[in-house]
Amino acid sequence: MLRFDSFSKILSSGLRLGMVSGPTGFVQRIDLVSQATALHTSGVSQALVSKLLKHWGEKGWNEHIRQVCLFYARRRDAFIARIEKHLKGLVSYTVPEAGMFVYFKCHGIANTKPMVEVRGKEAKVLLVPGQAFSPNDVPSDCVRASFSTASDEEMDQALERFAGMLREEAKQQQQPKSKL
Repeated sequence: MLRFDSFSKILSSGLRLGMVSGPTGFVQRIDLVSQATALHTSGVSQALVSKLLKHWGEKGWNEHIRQVCLFYARRRDAFIARIEKHLKGLVSYTVPEAGMFVYFKCHGIANTKPMVEVRGKEAKVLLVPGQAFSPNDVPSDCVRASFSTASDEEMDQALERFAGMLREEAKQQQQPKSKL
């Protein structure tokens, strides 16, 4: 069994540094392929993380992870409260147990990509259409939103705008198309 992890969400996204653990033979093969394709990860990033982990030790690392989890849980809870306030009846979603994203199923909207690209841009609401997560680029009724760095006020504003986008898009999609 192989396990892949990343420092992106727990230290800094700019590091672009991850790791793999598993049987030695597999890990060595992955290392060779990685060296040939990525031409090595930044030495500065590797040195920085190595020094930090040595400085922290296991106890410091565990405390850092605990703090990161608390941070994301607080942001998630604030976001969920605002979803309930602004989007009730417009979307379905599952409260995430980890991470920094909520994946919404948008009611009454068959393809969210045009809505995100046009109405989202106009409303200054950053979303990722569900189609972006489809290996076959299939239209989707879903969008993904991040809650990690938004302030409470920004969450309120974005979700209120998103609700307006959903209502307007659903109205547009329900209007019969005129035949010429």
